Amino acid sequence: MVKLDLSRYNLKKFGIMMGIAFFAISPVILFRHKHNPAVTSAIAAVFFILSFVCPLLLKPLYIAWMKLAFVLGWINTRLVLFIIFYFVFTPIGLIMRLFGSDLLDRKIDKTAQSYWRKRENKAFVVQDYERQF
Repeated sequence: MVKLDLSRYNLKKFGIMMGIAFFAISPVILFRHKHNPAVTSAIAAVFFILSFVCPLLLKPLYIAWMKLAFVLGWINTRLVLFIIFYFVFTPIGLIMRLFGSDLLDRKIDKTAQSYWRKRENKAFVVQDYERQF
């Protein structure tokens, strides 16, 4: 686990960001769900007040939030990699195998004398080394 920075500055920043987040949720609750956003507005106010008055009181919430963030990050990383591999690379590989495509030239050619590829001989100038790609 990564060591958390529990400085006053970081706790204050956390309190302000959480206050902004809850304050941004309030209009959504009011206009979209037609409910009173007093609870989220009060939570936003508490976060703002604590972040400016006594940010050390936010320490337990910050630690819990960061632990949750690390767990969600671990899960999301594996989930995204799983989805990319099994829903992108696997179908592409199966389609290429179905059509007999061999992009890496792994097939053995018994009639070939060599697998070396001839390169064109050209004189290199200084400009070739400046922009290699």
